[in-house]
Amino acid sequence: MAGPGRGRSQAAPWGEHADPRCLGPGEGAELLAGARWRRAVVLGDSTADSAGMTVVPGWARSAWTDRVAAALREAHPRFACLHPRGRRDLTLSHVRSTQLGDALDFNGDLALLACGGPELRARSFDADAVEFELSRILAALRSASGQPVLVVSPFDLARAGHVSPAQRSEVRARQRLLVERIESVVLRHGCVHVELTAHEDASSGDLWGARPWRLSSRGHAVAAAAVVRTLGRLSKE
Repeated sequence: MAGPGRGRSQAAPWGEHADPRCLGPGEGAELLAGARWRRAVVLGDSTADSAGMTVVPGWARSAWTDRVAAALREAHPRFACLHPRGRRDLTLSHVRSTQLGDALDFNGDLALLACGGPELRARSFDADAVEFELSRILAALRSASGQPVLVVSPFDLARAGHVSPAQRSEVRARQRLLVERIESVVLRHGCVHVELTAHEDASSGDLWGARPWRLSSRGHAVAAAAVVRTLGRLSKE
């Protein structure tokens, strides 16, 4: 069987349209047909873009953020999205200092924030700093226009091919703590958490690409489906 990011898992369905964890043809537009959002902003680190993506045969080369924007645009052709491309290892403090101002100026009605990966990979993990910075970002976004914010945390980093067996237990312990802190902050600010670890299964070995900490095309497709289906549910509330 091919290693992570170098081919499809033996257990994975063939192609994204046969993959129940990905969007089927027209599913995104159908889910978002009644959505009220017309202007969205994307914030976060480099997991939100397609740079360095490993393409898994059958899954198109497209970042999850671009897929989400395309689904919203298919439902509403005049939909607009501000997507400042994240550089690698952009922590929440850097997101706040380099991206938040432009996001607020854009005056959107929806925000997507990809976060957690750089903090999990750091030499030491400061959960208090994550909570503090995330709270500051969400407070600013919510106070600007009351826009809904989806906070997207990463897939299981311990399954990435760049984590040694000796590191996996520590990485998973950090990620559990990260999820707990994110849940606490989003509840406090009335936001929504899309926890990508909840969207993995036995066929998820190829969600990570060959380049360190980059998602494969299948990883982006699965992440996009999780976000679009969450937005679909929110649009019905």
